[in-house]
Amino acid sequence: MPKIGINNAKINSDLKIIMGRITYINMYPVYHGLKNDLHPKWIKMVDDVPAVLNGMLSRGELDISPVSAVAYARHADQWTVLPDLSIASRGKVMSVLLVSTRPLDRLNNQQVILTDESATAADLLRLIFKLKGIHPILKRGKVSNPGDLPINAQAALVIGDAALREPWRDTYEYVFDLGAMWWDMTGLPFVYALWVVRRAFAERHPEIVASVVKLFKQSKEKGYAHQSEIISAASQKLDLDREICRKYYEYLLCDLGPAEIKGVETFFKQLFENNILSDPVRLSFFGRQL
Repeated sequence: MPKIGINNAKINSDLKIIMGRITYINMYPVYHGLKNDLHPKWIKMVDDVPAVLNGMLSRGELDISPVSAVAYARHADQWTVLPDLSIASRGKVMSVLLVSTRPLDRLNNQQVILTDESATAADLLRLIFKLKGIHPILKRGKVSNPGDLPINAQAALVIGDAALREPWRDTYEYVFDLGAMWWDMTGLPFVYALWVVRRAFAERHPEIVASVVKLFKQSKEKGYAHQSEIISAASQKLDLDREICRKYYEYLLCDLGPAEIKGVETFFKQLFENNILSDPVRLSFFGRQL
């Protein structure tokens, strides 16, 4: 395989990289360049929610994708992490919420609906309940607006665009931001999503994956440089006030530095110690094991 660059260099015409892209607006900064002038013909984008992309990658239907951080933990033997990319927050995040009719400590034996769109937020909430000694009845389901929830549900985990778009505070007296709760517990950032590549693909095509890493770096830099465009696009998509979108992007992190790495590995450690993960996990980065 000839080495390829990042400017639509020649590539074996039979090879097409299938890349996932989460449909939430939190992806806009990372994909800004790829959505515009940086998108090479040899990358095919597949858009969906995290849970769907997690499954597609595990079945080999994608080569590279953002995935729920917990999905990586459960497939660490099959996937490896791309450097310097994540969806994270240092405290409040606005788009990962537990909405409830009652205080947290009064959810014992009460039905709590977990969104079926993400694994990481669901396991974070499971961990919070365990650490606080709260034992609700957890069920998975659709949580896109208050009308989705059964009448006997006292609380729900809602994520992504639905958490930002819908008037949850009009229906629920208590709204807990899970990013803020994690920060209060640990003083560390929380990592919701990682970008990963299938190990088998990376081993066969390391030069191509290295070029994709460079593409993402340039794409994200363009996103950071065109924040006003991103805010406008997000505001239009969700029909939200620009100020809400601006504040959201202030909280959002798309990098994966030492603090974020410590945060996600602390999360994995606590999941293992509380029997939510069956095996201990550490991040394995592309380029360090090839």
